[in-house]
Amino acid sequence: MTYRSNPRVILITGTSKGIGYHLATHYLALGDFVIGCSRSESTISNKNYKHHSVDISNGKSIHSMFADIRRNKKKLDVLVNNAAVNPEISFSVLINSDSIARAFETNIIAVMKICQEAVKLMSRKKKGRIINISSMAAKLEMPGESVYTSTKAALNAYTMVLAKEVNALGITVNGVAPSAIRTDLSAQIDQKALMKVLSRNAVPYFGEMEDVSILLIFLLNNEVVQLTGKSTYLGVFYVPESNIPHTGKMERKHLYHSLEKGIADS
Repeated sequence: MTYRSNPRVILITGTSKGIGYHLATHYLALGDFVIGCSRSESTISNKNYKHHSVDISNGKSIHSMFADIRRNKKKLDVLVNNAAVNPEISFSVLINSDSIARAFETNIIAVMKICQEAVKLMSRKKKGRIINISSMAAKLEMPGESVYTSTKAALNAYTMVLAKEVNALGITVNGVAPSAIRTDLSAQIDQKALMKVLSRNAVPYFGEMEDVSILLIFLLNNEVVQLTGKSTYLGVFYVPESNIPHTGKMERKHLYHSLEKGIADS
């Protein structure tokens, strides 16, 4: 059912699955025009959906996608930077340099390039909404997640700075850091370790896709102009790990044994 008499043009990265797919289908159901992108082909079939099969770590692909948006839509109301990768979960001293580069190229450098193009389009109308999908990893410091955590911490800092830079253009920039949601990305993580991390939240269980779309109802409202530069953590009331009862010495012994073995084998 279509609800909007004046549909928005919304660009969402990483729409082939997970949160990106959920948001794309959600806004299509509301009558918006959605532009999506991912490295794979789209499974979304809707006359108001345009898909670009691109690798956003390639700057030329970003330029080409925005050239198409300018030519065919001539505006952009909303950008949701959702695409992210976590190519290697390991101790920081063991991570392959290519994995580090890939994570930063996709999770932060591509976001900056996409925002550059989006701001140019949004500034024509003197309004726009940018949402950067962050992660609770930036707060919860899980061992083995140093690279992914660092990219999301950088994304949070970028969100705050960009918000100050574009406020005079009528554009707000906010971050949303969902609690762990059952996606292909979260499935890469050891589930026992993930549940332990979730126990540090005020809401100590998996979140749902709808948690994100419900929050965006507020953040994307054109009447909401005072809230910008904020990264909102869903489900998180950060409890320092030192305050959590756990097995202590035995757990650390196992962790360090794995690290020592990894260094010896490298």
